[in-house]
Amino acid sequence: MASPMLRGFLRILILKALGEGPKSGYSLMKIIQESTGIKPSPGSVYPLLENLKQEGIVNAKGVGRSKEYKLTPKGKAQLQIIDSKRNECLNNFLSGMRMLSALTGEDMKFPMAMVESMKRGVMPFKEVNPEWDNVRGGLFKMMQQGVLKQKSAKVKKILAKAYQELQTA
Repeated sequence: MASPMLRGFLRILILKALGEGPKSGYSLMKIIQESTGIKPSPGSVYPLLENLKQEGIVNAKGVGRSKEYKLTPKGKAQLQIIDSKRNECLNNFLSGMRMLSALTGEDMKFPMAMVESMKRGVMPFKEVNPEWDNVRGGLFKMMQQGVLKQKSAKVKKILAKAYQELQTA
């Protein structure tokens, strides 16, 4: 069974993957695992594909021993709606970040550039995940535990060294 987080988004993830072209159920599971880190179960994917087929959102045709699923025009229209909602969410998020920057005086250029990148469909730092996620998560955990301030000198030293190495990479 898929995790609760994945289950809520499985339909969208399948539609997004099929938006790139026809795929088998097994291929969809692999793509979703690669993009989310969570492997959906066949018991989650295949019944959903069957529902999508009944709704007229996907077609299925036999290819060898498996089925290949493809978006129908109705499915493509749903994908456009999803993309529109995604862009609306990202635009609202950017507006909130601009407001936060104006209210606090904090420089929000970096996070805003990341969101702008996501709007264009480019996932920031994808090439260096999970390493980037680990660093970011570690810093966030330190902040939550209230130890970032007392360890800031050491953290700065580590980050400065990493930056220097990046300059010569």
